[in-house]
Amino acid sequence: MKLLLGIKEIKDSLWPEWLKDTFSDNLLSCFLHGDCLMQGFTPMNTPWLVSFILRKNDPAHLAELQPLVKKAKENGIAFGYFFTKESIAASQDTFPLEFLHISQKHELIAGEEPLAGYVPDKKALRLECERELRGLLVHLRRNFVYMQQGHTKLEFFLSADAHSMPVLYGAEYLLKGVYPQGREDIYTAYPDLRVEPPVGDEKIILGRAERYMNAIERITDVIDTLEV
Repeated sequence: MKLLLGIKEIKDSLWPEWLKDTFSDNLLSCFLHGDCLMQGFTPMNTPWLVSFILRKNDPAHLAELQPLVKKAKENGIAFGYFFTKESIAASQDTFPLEFLHISQKHELIAGEEPLAGYVPDKKALRLECERELRGLLVHLRRNFVYMQQGHTKLEFFLSADAHSMPVLYGAEYLLKGVYPQGREDIYTAYPDLRVEPPVGDEKIILGRAERYMNAIERITDVIDTLEV
């Protein structure tokens, strides 16, 4: 079996029918989401992430998917998460950022639209965004120290960009009430976060890294004091 290289190719493949046949009436929704829908994704390096909303997600029902695991790997597909409507309702205060992303940025493979009309609890979303931003700062400072060990110094910025974007989308939603359409919305709001072309000048690189971390710290402070 061949690697599937595009969203249309997945939708036009046998996968929608295979998944509907596998779960039958237990399947409510099957969709792509996560990094595979973000700018810069390439299926040559990372699999497509497919998650599900089921009526029941107990081990007996999940076991029905196991015969498709080998085919999925050959096609560059990874099975992600298995929700029920009940588990989503019970996790509103735990995963509002993740549910916001799924509701706003997904590609439907089979069934109904996931989390249609979802509106996150803003207090829970603010808390999760603050926690994620503070964790990001911890890792940024550590990665900066090791930046010289990378294959290229650009890796520091590319890694930071990949890890920061999901939480920054949530932060922008909190601040403006509108979910960003793409990275450009974030870069327009915070120019110091834009990943610039590589250069050899150490002072320029240091300045870029300092501005990047300072920008994340300022955003963290804003979210920390945000009244919702």
